[in-house]
Amino acid sequence: MFSNSQTRAPSLAGANLRRLVKVAAESSRLNGGKTTTTKVLHVIRHGATEMAAYMALHKYGSPHQEPLRDPLLYDTVLTREGLRKVQQLAPRVAALEPRPQLVLTSPLTRCLQTATAACELLLAQQPTMPVVAEPLLRERLTLSSEVGRPPRELQQEYPRVRFPADMPDVWWYTAGAGAGPDAGADPRVVTREPQGVYDERLAALRLLLAERPEQCLLLVAHWGVLRALTGADLQPGEMASVEFEL
Repeated sequence: MFSNSQTRAPSLAGANLRRLVKVAAESSRLNGGKTTTTKVLHVIRHGATEMAAYMALHKYGSPHQEPLRDPLLYDTVLTREGLRKVQQLAPRVAALEPRPQLVLTSPLTRCLQTATAACELLLAQQPTMPVVAEPLLRERLTLSSEVGRPPRELQQEYPRVRFPADMPDVWWYTAGAGAGPDAGADPRVVTREPQGVYDERLAALRLLLAERPEQCLLLVAHWGVLRALTGADLQPGEMASVEFEL
């Protein structure tokens, strides 16, 4: 069993994120770009969402697509079928070997729903298992569905999830994420996260996972993040396990 000090996962934003990215780059340079820590990652992609259902209905992504219109489904939730599918994962999650020592989840609601449902039996077996929200796991912001909510609001809905004390109210990418004329911009305005910013965040995530003391973690996140970490092309509500070099 881990102590609270071992299982606490501080969120990484602003100066802390920049510091971690810098450390990651320096570590990579000193090691010739090679990684040295091997861990087991059990990963779950969140279930099907209302935003995905909207996109499918309007054939977004097809050769005959209509112009994309963001339906403003902020912090989109799972469909009924999406929730049912992740609930069906619960027996498999409870039987995972090696057993996860920590659950890390994206703070977007679709992942919180997925983590809560898929881990229900695991948490019943291990009531002290830490489940921690980690903003570095969030989806790359492209639509309103990637705009999140303040942790104090999420905590009320998901009391079993730990939201770090230093997690900012606005933990998703915004136009005012850096110093400049857009600083202080409305956090609900959808601004695509630049590729370079996204790449830096993924590097910071890899370092965070490498530096954690646990040797086996369960991650609940999004297609792009999980694909970048593991190479797995997961469908909504799908789970995989990988031995991963970080």
